[in-house]
Amino acid sequence: MTEARVLTDSDAVALLAEVVALPSVSGSERKLAERLRDIAAGHGARSHLDEVGNVHVLVGHGTRTVMLLSHLDTVPGEVPFEHTAALVRGRGAVDAKGPLTAMLVAALNSRDLGLRIHWVGVVEEETLHSRGAEHVRVTVPVPDAVIVGEPSGASSVTIGYKGMVQLAVRCEVERTHTATPGPKSSETLVRALARLFDSYGTRGNDTFDGIGMVVRDGRFEPFTSSCSLLFRTPPGTSAEALLRDVRAVLGERVEVTAVYEVPAVTVPRGSACVRALSRAISAAGLRPGHKLKTGTSDMNTLSRTWRVPMATYGPGDCHEDHTDSEHILIQEYLDGIRVLRAALAELDKTLPEAAS
Repeated sequence: MTEARVLTDSDAVALLAEVVALPSVSGSERKLAERLRDIAAGHGARSHLDEVGNVHVLVGHGTRTVMLLSHLDTVPGEVPFEHTAALVRGRGAVDAKGPLTAMLVAALNSRDLGLRIHWVGVVEEETLHSRGAEHVRVTVPVPDAVIVGEPSGASSVTIGYKGMVQLAVRCEVERTHTATPGPKSSETLVRALARLFDSYGTRGNDTFDGIGMVVRDGRFEPFTSSCSLLFRTPPGTSAEALLRDVRAVLGERVEVTAVYEVPAVTVPRGSACVRALSRAISAAGLRPGHKLKTGTSDMNTLSRTWRVPMATYGPGDCHEDHTDSEHILIQEYLDGIRVLRAALAELDKTLPEAAS
């Protein structure tokens, strides 16, 4: 490790551009993880990669630990890289390399606090099982507070995410000549799905308390047909009850099995992390807002078992997530760094000391 130094705004922007320019589609995050490990070490931090490829950076030596966790990976799809005085464009610029990098800069520039800051860049958040965050959840000691990095906008804090339930659907019929009378598996499954859309559909994502459904990975053939059903579920939704209802609607000729489930999560506005971020946003001259999102994040994953103050925050317009024009404004990114640094300082003042 080399001697620590403060990263300037110019350093922070250069780091953002480098991170966005380096591809890191889910499953191929290693180069980015190694680069961030080395950058952190070069600024005097303790850093390492764990067994699944997450990169960990530790700053400070306090008795209380605040975790800043965001993801390294992006969805597939090329977005031409562009770096101007006003913005950085590229795949992952918003989701979530802007928040990821802002958190790292804020951590490296906050080593004078009385906190132990644990920054983590996790792998495979954009895949079904969030392997990186799950590994952190079961292998890392529970911190005293967690801020998850996702684009909320520099002036907003995300306080809730829907959950997710994925089901596998399959329909088989006896093999015959395709000209033989009688419904084929494709027809049976399409008709069954039409009934299901009467109850569920993407319109369920119009509000936080609705259930949204998307059909994915469809294969419709005469004798064997299948697809996946992805449900976005609000708080209080029982995955078991949803599975029973889907089976009843699709009918006996369609087999339905549960694949994966993560519950919805909401945190109170009075949570230490929400309060610290909101105060930091106000101190930056912005008007704080609070968001409920219809997707999921690693806050869902960590909250399965961690019962500590949490919130999700990060610069960037979430409407740019996964789009062909994905970009982040540089001023928004720098505002996010300042808010994160101020929020860490607020947590330093307000988080209670661990019981001896």
